[in-house]
Amino acid sequence: MKNFRRKVFAVAMSGGVDSSVVAALLQSRGHDVFGITMDIHENCIQDLEDAAEVCRKLRIPHYVVDVRARYKEKVIDLFVEYYLKGFTPNPCALCNRDIKLNFLLDIVREKGADLMATGHYAKLHVREENVLLSEAINLMKDQSYFVSLAPKEKLKYVQFPLGNIKSKEETRKIAAEFNLPNFRKDDSQDICFIRNENYKEFLKKIDGINLNGAGNIRLLKTGEIVGQHNGIINYTVGQRKGLGVSHEIPLYVIKLNPENNDVIVGEKKDLDVTSFSVFSVNWLVDTETKFEAFVKLRSFGKKSKAIIEKSGEDAITVQLLETSLTPVTSGQICAIYNENNMVFGGGVIVNNT
Repeated sequence: MKNFRRKVFAVAMSGGVDSSVVAALLQSRGHDVFGITMDIHENCIQDLEDAAEVCRKLRIPHYVVDVRARYKEKVIDLFVEYYLKGFTPNPCALCNRDIKLNFLLDIVREKGADLMATGHYAKLHVREENVLLSEAINLMKDQSYFVSLAPKEKLKYVQFPLGNIKSKEETRKIAAEFNLPNFRKDDSQDICFIRNENYKEFLKKIDGINLNGAGNIRLLKTGEIVGQHNGIINYTVGQRKGLGVSHEIPLYVIKLNPENNDVIVGEKKDLDVTSFSVFSVNWLVDTETKFEAFVKLRSFGKKSKAIIEKSGEDAITVQLLETSLTPVTSGQICAIYNENNMVFGGGVIVNNT
C-alpha cells in the first residue's frame, strides 16, 4: 500500500456498533489496535461487557479505565448544577470536552497509542499544523455538534473513521461483514449514566435537589399566576403539551426559574429569541472579533445565520439574522459553522429572556 504507515490506534469503545466497526476497520487496514473503555457509572456494566466481547472477537487487547470519580465531577455534577440553574444540559458534549477527547486521550497516549479513534460521525481535516472539524457525510448521524467543545490541541491525536460513512445501515453492514457480535445492537437513546429510568427519576434520587416541589406557572409579560406545576424538572423550554393550564391562547414554556420555583410561560412568539449569550466558548479556529456564521442550537437542528461577536476571551453574543426553528435553551450547546460546514467552535448557551 503506497505511503502506508503502520500506527498504534487506541479505539474508545462504548460497546456499541459504531466504535466496534472503527476497531475492525483499522485492524483490517494493517494497524495495531487496542480497545479502551471508560468505566463511568454502575449503569454502564453491560457496555463494558459488550466492548470486551468485540475485542475478543477481533483478538485485540482491551483495557478498562476507571474514570468514575472524574466523570462524576466533570459531567454528572455539572449536569445536576445546570438543572439547579434552570438550564437543560448536554452531557455528551461535556463528556467529549473533559473526558473522552481529553482525559482518556492522555491515558491512551501514555499506553503507547499514536492516535485515538472513536465512533463519532464527524470529519477531521489536516491543514498544515491545524486540524479542522467539519460535519460528517451522513448528516442524519452527524456529531460534529457534540465535538465542538473538544480541546483544539487534542484533535491532532484523534481520528473519526466513520466520517465518510453514508448511513447507519452501511455501518451495520460492515459490522455484519466482520461478524461482530453486536452488529444488531440498538443505538442507545438514553444518557449513558441514566439507564432504565429518565433524568427526572435520576435527579429525584440526589440529595439537595430542590426541583421536585410544586410551584407557580406564571405569564412572562405580567407575572400573573395561571396554574401550578409539579416540579420544574418536568418542564423544558418550548414545551406546550402537558402544562395543565387553561388559557385563551396556547402557552409555551419560555423559561425555568429555580430561584422562585416558577415555570414561566408565554406565547409562541416569545420563543423567537433574536439575541443570546454563550459562555465557555471553545475556539477551534482563529476568527475576527465580529463575523457572520451559522449556528446550530441542537444536535439535529437546522443551522441559522447569525452575527457572532466576542465579548470576552471565552464568551460571545449571538445575534440571529433569521428565526431559529430550535428554541434557544440555556445549557444546550451553540456550535458555530462556516458556509462550508466547518466548525469554528462552540459553547454553552445562556438565554437571558
